[in-house]
Amino acid sequence: MHDRTMPRHSLEPIRQAVSSGELARAHTLWNEAATELAGEFANVSASEARLAEVRELVEWTRAVVMCERAHLLAELKGLEAGLRVMTGYELGHVLEDGPGFDLDRPSARRIVAASF
Repeated sequence: MHDRTMPRHSLEPIRQAVSSGELARAHTLWNEAATELAGEFANVSASEARLAEVRELVEWTRAVVMCERAHLLAELKGLEAGLRVMTGYELGHVLEDGPGFDLDRPSARRIVAASF
């Protein structure tokens, strides 16, 4: 017997989390929705409307995340360009001071690290 009256949670909280940039929360909500959907599939209670709702949300989420990724990559490229310009000015200043690279200069000891 198939229970087509099984209560389903709204997918709207996922949309709200993604649109507000709360990606960790969105990830958790997606995992919860996936568990619920697996149960719907096991009970053969996932309707075409439900599948369409999930598909639309997946496509929308993908578009939002891809846009955010593009924005962050553009920002990163801008930071890299700025770093190259700053490094060029600092190296030019070191070369004006005399031959070689002075490791005692604070700018020579600077380490730049990024994590994604």
